[in-house]
Amino acid sequence: MKKAMGKWEQSVFLQQDPVVARHIPETVIYNVDILDDFLNRHPSVYVKHNTTGQGRAILKIRKSNGGHYYVNGFTIQGTPVQQTVSTVTEIQQILHPFIKLGRVSGPYIIQEAIQSSTENGQPLLIRVHIQKLKNDWVIGGMYGAIASKLATESGVVNSHRGATVMTISEALSLTKFKNNQQDAVKKLEEVAIAAAKVIYSVVPNRDYGMDFGVNQDGVPVLIEVNTTPGIGSFAKIENGAPWRRIVEIRKMQSEP
Repeated sequence: MKKAMGKWEQSVFLQQDPVVARHIPETVIYNVDILDDFLNRHPSVYVKHNTTGQGRAILKIRKSNGGHYYVNGFTIQGTPVQQTVSTVTEIQQILHPFIKLGRVSGPYIIQEAIQSSTENGQPLLIRVHIQKLKNDWVIGGMYGAIASKLATESGVVNSHRGATVMTISEALSLTKFKNNQQDAVKKLEEVAIAAAKVIYSVVPNRDYGMDFGVNQDGVPVLIEVNTTPGIGSFAKIENGAPWRRIVEIRKMQSEP
């Protein structure tokens, strides 16, 4: 039976696998004190709602030398946020707009921000769709997505937030790793398969959508595993060939 998995629970399980653990960002449960600690140790961090998707309830935060906090992203309703605040308490108010009424918006996590971008500085995300077929894991498809101009500051790369979807080759050709595309794709596949095996032990689905960044050393970083992934964006590349491949594999999955 399919079930969803929160970002925090997912991170806990992925950290237990020595192979996958080397490819995930530092992640903790959100609280104000830990947020300040993260901001003192990392150039920027993400605060993400534990369960929402489609680029909602994600904030990218960085601390200036003067002690101010730059907050960019999207609220839980999907409204863009672009603010400069002077205290972490003000960030708490953005995350929980009804906190004064005693209502919180649910749990959040804090995650180290990965500098995954094109040579022009546009945030880059790679989606790997992986499927269990009989006793093997196969890569159904892979694409790259570049953040829209609106989302460049927040770094939120999501087709629901205006990101541009392109083939993995087109995406990697925009990075400084353009001459090592084969190695990059192979490494992405290796980490995706290792992560799928971990998640399958807890949420045994037949399809997963893996969201990766690629850090400045060319190392793939697994940002999130989607346990009920959509496949619509695969129809936007290569005349829909990857989408058709995923659908064909799904048919084969249903065969006895």
